Amino acid sequence: MYHRVAEVKDTATIDSRSVSATPSVFAQQMRHLARYYRVLAMPDVLDMVTRKQPIHDRSVLITFDDAYADFADFAWPILRQLRLPATLFVPTAYPGRPEMAFWWDRLYQAFGCTHRSELRDTPLGTLSLAPDLRHSSLRALQNYIPTIAHDEGMRLVDRVCAQLIETPATCGSVLDWDQLRLLARDGVTLGSHTRTHPILTQLPPDRIREEVQGSQQDLKKEIGYALPVFCYPNGDHDDTVTSILHEEGFRLGFTTLVGDNAMDSADLLRLRRIGITPRSSLPIFSLRLLRPGMYLDAWRYQRIRRLPKRETPNAPILSKPSVARAQSARPFE
Repeated sequence: MYHRVAEVKDTATIDSRSVSATPSVFAQQMRHLARYYRVLAMPDVLDMVTRKQPIHDRSVLITFDDAYADFADFAWPILRQLRLPATLFVPTAYPGRPEMAFWWDRLYQAFGCTHRSELRDTPLGTLSLAPDLRHSSLRALQNYIPTIAHDEGMRLVDRVCAQLIETPATCGSVLDWDQLRLLARDGVTLGSHTRTHPILTQLPPDRIREEVQGSQQDLKKEIGYALPVFCYPNGDHDDTVTSILHEEGFRLGFTTLVGDNAMDSADLLRLRRIGITPRSSLPIFSLRLLRPGMYLDAWRYQRIRRLPKRETPNAPILSKPSVARAQSARPFE
């Protein structure tokens, strides 16, 4: 699983945690998949699941969350050249709304642009903005936001950004609907990622259903179709969320739980993925696709599970039954 493929040159405006790979490294990774794996398109997986057909070992889906604009600039040209299909999960309230920005991008840029020495009156107390502590203060706040009610979290983001900077910084843009239609015609599969990218487990059931239904309606209106596939924002889900997805007719749900999927026994609304990070060099990328790499992911999770953190979005491996079943964790780097 990827978020962004981009060059990280302006660290004041691009959160390196949202960049999964540079274009050159991404090209190496995709050539590795093209050579050693069977890369499937999402419609093919849906068809196999519907017909209860076996999915061959070493089968892979390539997924991108959030529909950042640099997908069209860097990732898709590489994928198209190698004839590799991909799925783009779209938060459908964002295309065509350049004034909207993801809350984590807003925080990153506010922290990067402020001249203040500290951030006061937060639920975490006073946070230092000294050069050597600013990064950890930002991460603490970014990790805290998904643990509270969604509306409360967004109000906190607004307060923090207003305290740190007078004029909102320019954030990384999302593909607009014209671009998404062109990509869809070019072979990219578009999937639902809610409308406004809330943490679904922090919403009441009626709001969850509105986000799920609204995203499908937007895709049908703008693209002409909406496949029954869903990606949980931030990976967060629970029984209430998956029950609503089931009631709405979704067949596949993608989490940030780390590992591969035994498609004859997996919970299809809780599919695992492997998240790629900027430190995933080609040797590490290659290892993470193999069972020993998944064991290492599980081991790393055991070491850091007591630390507060967000789930790291992670590309699903579809394979035969595996004993490697890591919990949600950041991939080892």
